[in-house]
Parts: sequence; structure tokens; C-alpha cells
Amino acid sequence: MGLEWSKLTIKIPPELRAYEHDMRRMFDAMIYKLRKNSHKGKWEHGRVVEYMNHLREEVTELASAIEEGKNTVEIVLEAADVANMALILCAMAIDGRD
Repeated sequence: MGLEWSKLTIKIPPELRAYEHDMRRMFDAMIYKLRKNSHKGKWEHGRVVEYMNHLREEVTELASAIEEGKNTVEIVLEAADVANMALILCAMAIDGRD
């Protein structure tokens, strides 16, 4: 028997319901990319400066995907990489990491 997935419930206020599909697509892509890269381990041994550089690289990759007219899936996955780097940096900053 495999591991059960955790469930995360997000309450979306009525004024943001128009963005629900976009948010779902992004959250799903973020989870997909985090899962795909889970073999790398969590970021507990990384440094903020490293992840700031990764974030800059991911933003450049997203910009290139958009400018080159890549398909929707490629753009969403690049955006998920950017969002995941922001998530990691946020967690590191909250934990007081340098």
C-alpha cells in the first residue's frame, strides 16, 4: 500500500473566485515540481544567497519561455519553479536562515 496524500484546503474569498482556476493550476504545478525534485531533499542545508541565485535563474527561464512563445505547460512549470523558489526563500527567512 502506498503513502496517502495529505489534503490542503484553501478558502478563496468571493472576490477572488475569478482567479480560482489560475490558482489551482499554479498550486498543482508547484506540487508537481516539488514532488519531481523531492529527491534533492529539503532546503535545510542550503543558504539564502544560493536560493536567491536560483530564483533569479528561474525568473530568467520563465521570461525566456514567455518571450519564445513556449506552450502553456512549459510556461506554467517555469512559473511554478519561480513560485517554489519564493516559497523556499520565505521559509528560510522566517526560520532566520542566512
